Amino acid sequence: MIKEQVAGSVAVGLVVAAVMFLPLVVWQYRRFGRFDALRVLWTAAGFVYAAALVAFTVFPLPDFSGDYCALHATHPLWDPLRFPRAALQILHQKGPVALAGEPVVWEVAMNMVLFVPFGLIVRRVLEWPRGLVIAAGLGTSVLIELTQMTGNWGLAPCSYRFADTTDLITNSTGTLLGVVLEALTPRLLSTKSHLLTQRDRARPVTATRRLLGMALDGWYLAMAALTGGTLGSVVFSLSHGVAGQTLTEAQMLALEHTILTGAWVAALVVALLPALVGTGASLGQRTVYLRPRGPRRSRPRCLLRATAVQAAVPTLMYTGFPQAVLGPLLAVIAIAWAVPDPRGLSYRVAGLGIGDARERDAPAPHRRGGAQ
Repeated sequence: MIKEQVAGSVAVGLVVAAVMFLPLVVWQYRRFGRFDALRVLWTAAGFVYAAALVAFTVFPLPDFSGDYCALHATHPLWDPLRFPRAALQILHQKGPVALAGEPVVWEVAMNMVLFVPFGLIVRRVLEWPRGLVIAAGLGTSVLIELTQMTGNWGLAPCSYRFADTTDLITNSTGTLLGVVLEALTPRLLSTKSHLLTQRDRARPVTATRRLLGMALDGWYLAMAALTGGTLGSVVFSLSHGVAGQTLTEAQMLALEHTILTGAWVAALVVALLPALVGTGASLGQRTVYLRPRGPRRSRPRCLLRATAVQAAVPTLMYTGFPQAVLGPLLAVIAIAWAVPDPRGLSYRVAGLGIGDARERDAPAPHRRGGAQ
């Protein structure tokens, strides 16, 4: 059972980390002005650990059928000295060697070990004060014991795990050990203060950074399409008065067309509007501090940059088969093009250079003798 819980925790944590990867990239660039892979890895470890806490304190759920609650319902254990008394009794009756093999000792040790990562991860990633980390560990332990005492806050028909005040002590001790371990081990992770001091420094435009911007552009387009399609569905339902009714085949086709049109229009807005305002860079490029550069930069060229790939991909997909096949193909070509040349396909088509948004443009050359 423990193997299944560990495997499930890792799987759930990694899935959450994958889903949250692009939002984390956005947050990192907005906060620190750069991507920090180690910080993302530590955050992913935090997601895995959070999944493990749930797995080991809530699951597995028993079979509540029949008389389970009447026969097996648990009650809170309020005595905080329960373990010391049991340990002393075992020590007196069986000796110190037998004490190490007792289940009650292993239970206490595992509860302590379970919270060591809490102190380590929270202290290292969030950089909270040590006292606050220990208090947070205690608060999390209280939340877990209340969850167990109330049968998952009433979602289960009865309490099936013991809520134990001893766990509050062992979990807090584990958090303390995690805080101590954090202080004794090499950091390897850039501190927030260091990252913030480097936030406004211009950095080279690498293929990795360009690809991150492209991934974010795809994410922004997907979110816009989802929003536009949803609004299209709502508008169709309200305008045709078909909310809650079974649609005819003709109405289903009309609804599908409205949803696709809404998604396409929203994607075009997200692709083209940024080219007409500010630096002319896309939303993904702005997130990772990229922008068009060069003496030939102009609104028409920025609009051409946005049209070449960003607007073309959803438009090809909107037009239907067989043109829809060309949309993903164009996206793949654009991604492959950006690996050897960070300008990518769209910037090359538009005749634009690409640079860090934090660097200043070179001053225009001074012409002597007036206009020529």
